[in-house]
Amino acid sequence: MRSSQPSAKDAEAATPPARVVWTVAAVVAATAFALYHATLLPGVDFGDSGSFQTTVGSPILTPRVGYPLYFAIGGAFLRLTGLEPARALNLATSLEAAIACGLFVVVATELAGSVAAAAAGAALMALSYTFWSQSVTAEVYALHLALTLLSLQLLLRWERRPSLIRLSAFFAGYALAFGNHLSIVLAAPAFTAFLLIKAPGGWKSMFRPQVIVIAIAIALGGAAQYLWNVSALWFQPDAPPSIADAFRTFWFDVTKADWRDTMVLEVPRSLLTDHAAMYWFDLHQQFGIAGPVLAFAGLVSLSVRQRARSWLLALLYLANVVFAFSYNVGDTHVFYLPSHLIVALLVAVGIAGLGAFVKRGTVVLATALAVYAGIRGYHDFPALDRSRDLRPTAVLQKLTDGIDDHRAILLVDLNWQVANGLSYYAKSVRPELAVARARDVLLYAPRLVRDNMTAGRQVIASEQATRILKESYGPLLATDPDTASTSLSEFVRAIPRGARYAMCVVKQSQDMAIDRADLTAALLALGTATPLFDPLPAFVIIAGVAGEAPILFEGADRPFRRAALIAGTPVEVRMDAWMTSDTIRRMGFGHIIAARHHTLIVERGVSIVTFDESGSALETGYFSGIFALPRRNLIRTAW
Repeated sequence: MRSSQPSAKDAEAATPPARVVWTVAAVVAATAFALYHATLLPGVDFGDSGSFQTTVGSPILTPRVGYPLYFAIGGAFLRLTGLEPARALNLATSLEAAIACGLFVVVATELAGSVAAAAAGAALMALSYTFWSQSVTAEVYALHLALTLLSLQLLLRWERRPSLIRLSAFFAGYALAFGNHLSIVLAAPAFTAFLLIKAPGGWKSMFRPQVIVIAIAIALGGAAQYLWNVSALWFQPDAPPSIADAFRTFWFDVTKADWRDTMVLEVPRSLLTDHAAMYWFDLHQQFGIAGPVLAFAGLVSLSVRQRARSWLLALLYLANVVFAFSYNVGDTHVFYLPSHLIVALLVAVGIAGLGAFVKRGTVVLATALAVYAGIRGYHDFPALDRSRDLRPTAVLQKLTDGIDDHRAILLVDLNWQVANGLSYYAKSVRPELAVARARDVLLYAPRLVRDNMTAGRQVIASEQATRILKESYGPLLATDPDTASTSLSEFVRAIPRGARYAMCVVKQSQDMAIDRADLTAALLALGTATPLFDPLPAFVIIAGVAGEAPILFEGADRPFRRAALIAGTPVEVRMDAWMTSDTIRRMGFGHIIAARHHTLIVERGVSIVTFDESGSALETGYFSGIFALPRRNLIRTAW
């Protein structure tokens, strides 16, 4: 009796010609690159991105940094383009994201049998909120998805026509992926199960000595990427005494074992319901309602036609969702990206499956999906456009203005995200800076201050560094303000009556507490007599015309979007983060879009902007957060 399941040969025959597929893939990749390049962050960023931008091009890569493949590609791109490191790495990331979009077309065509459905699914993925945001700054996730797709393509290629060479190619692609992000290990259960199910000689054939030797050899080759990291241990002052100690240190650092102990599978039970709600919000943020519905249809369609492939995608999805769901980290949303990739692939399969019931149905549905993705992308474009985002540079310029190793030294104690940006700035933009962490020099701080004063150099400290020095040495060190500072209420009092404004208050961490008294005074100066929420919810928006009652005054603990007309200018308020899970958002926690201008990126703390009728920002201020302009003090000895 003939099987009702299509064979690999039948699937190959139904697939569009390779020339057509790769041509469409190239067009999609080029279009995606143009989009990401148009919205690319022009320079340095805070957080992990700032650390990556600092490291790229360095011949030494420590195990703690990891990501050898990402930095090898970034370093090559830096040398080829000759751009400033931050710009070069941002651009390399956007290119990696575009390649991922092209590979998506190839893999989705293989799964769906329709290049039109694949291209539409690629558009949905390319324009999804989180993927787009991670494709315009220095981040590792675009390359991670590109390598996941490459591994999938090589695996499906082997399935269609099994051979030892094709199997070896899959092993090589998967081993290469480990050089970028170790979370690719989450694909191992799905890939292993698929190989065992589809092995032409039965599952035992995958354990032939020849296969095992090749797999081990290729795995060692993939692991060899990390020799770059291991070798860095001998450049450190406390070099390991033996190879065994080196590899123990390497494994602890590269896998970030100290983080795993406190973050993996460490979500409190009381937050499980909240995390489930966050996941649904995040999924909806990427694809709307249509995405999950079509993905479910795709999974059903694939399970009927090619059950092994349906299990492959289902296991890939589940492994990544469970990991992200249980990972107690401040940027959970980025760890859902691999699962979103699987959803988008299943959407393409769903389009092809549903379209098969009607003549030209796949083309019609694919066109509708592409239009749907385009509308979503058009709506999100202003919020994700970072091409004019110079906020990190402005903060670092303010912090380091007038400082060089001839005139002054700078002592800092900064939020880690800003500190990473400062590391880049001191290395690549202002190498003449003399900067030290206050805690590193705390034991001999008075002597350091006195010696520099004797040498004719000032000692300047950031606000938190000043506090640390005063707590440690009290009257032995004297301080004087070095830069003028403006409070929120003073900023607001300078706003002319009749000016359009929007002020957002986002829940802040304890180390950057919001000054409630100053915030209340600012509201009164704006003409807002309504009492402030107590306690403050996660998000508060106050918007209107200065001197009049606000048009918008709302608070909520969940993300929301509101639209209003402020003095004839259409304004959209977007609160786009889930605050119980998100403490880090590369694209901001929310946005003010006025007349389709990216008027304000909302951050934790207080963010405020005045704008004209066209939506262009006139004055922007950040208070109690990482983008607040820093205050500095002059430190001197008191004797």
